[in-house]
Amino acid sequence: MVPAANAEAAAWTVRGWADVAVGCLALDGSAPAGSGGPAPSGPGAFGGLDEVVRAMPVASGGQHAARLRRLRELAGPVPPWYPDARPVAGPVRDVGPFIWQGADLLARFGEELMMTGAGLPWGASCPLSSVRQLAWGARYRPSPSDAHRTVRLPVNRFLARRTWMCLPGPGPGPGRGSGPGPAVAEVPSTASPLAQQIWRGIHEGAHLDHLAALTALGAAAPSPAEFGAGLLIAESYAMAVEILAAVECILAEEGHAVWQLGAGLIERATRLPGGSDPAPEFVDLPTLAEVYVRGPLEVLTGGDAIRALPAQIVGSLRARWRSACAAYPPAEVFASAAAELLGRSAQPSCG
Repeated sequence: MVPAANAEAAAWTVRGWADVAVGCLALDGSAPAGSGGPAPSGPGAFGGLDEVVRAMPVASGGQHAARLRRLRELAGPVPPWYPDARPVAGPVRDVGPFIWQGADLLARFGEELMMTGAGLPWGASCPLSSVRQLAWGARYRPSPSDAHRTVRLPVNRFLARRTWMCLPGPGPGPGRGSGPGPAVAEVPSTASPLAQQIWRGIHEGAHLDHLAALTALGAAAPSPAEFGAGLLIAESYAMAVEILAAVECILAEEGHAVWQLGAGLIERATRLPGGSDPAPEFVDLPTLAEVYVRGPLEVLTGGDAIRALPAQIVGSLRARWRSACAAYPPAEVFASAAAELLGRSAQPSCG
């Protein structure tokens, strides 16, 4: 189930199926038809997804259905009951007033980070390797974990979208058991090496750390953090880690990383549906787009989102954030403004 209604619920459901399809590719090692490899002989891991889609019919899913169908084609003909790519039918709600205020706060902090980063030393970007990118980011993530395995997929970043996931066994390394565990997919991307370094080393690294903590509490594949309300919590945590990392990179004088992390905050603030630079990916997913704004504010100020996270990753995040705010006063100003904004949003209106 997804925490949305009407057309947004349909769009989000189909997007979730497309993300499951990425996991199916990872399990199958499916090769695209016509790539020189043997033609797929059956649905393989897609068989379970096929049955889910049949049991929960959605007529159309817009761009998310187009992506789902392209992924499913890698394992053979798309079953006739899959949603088509017509736009989802029905109303999609507008972004709420509080979110615009939060977006303005996030964008202003992003601009400050970019200006600060521009005046700091700039180093070379990491090689385009998940291992190297995650190793670089580990020092800036409050609960770094290497309990994941790397898989390679026959698709690009645009089609894969989310490349962190929890897969059934075997585990990610010797001595780690054979149960479900976190995994990250290597896929080609057209983004700059610096953007890929931040995305993989900080944001996706935070997701892998979160998955590792959840797996330690009770393994499941896929993880609840990959879909629906669980995904909202996961993105809240990953965004909070990004903001913490930006401040710690200032203290470490990694100007290139600070600049890119600031640019990332601005991108999340402006890509909202109806924003100054709306992202097509989120045009029918306002709830998901909003969480990249509200979620980190809640996590960093001790709001609702942080109470849904595993205790073992909350303590280190909050301790590091307090230290970062003490060492970099603009972070304390940002945190105070976020707490005030959240406090106002929680007050009942007098209308």
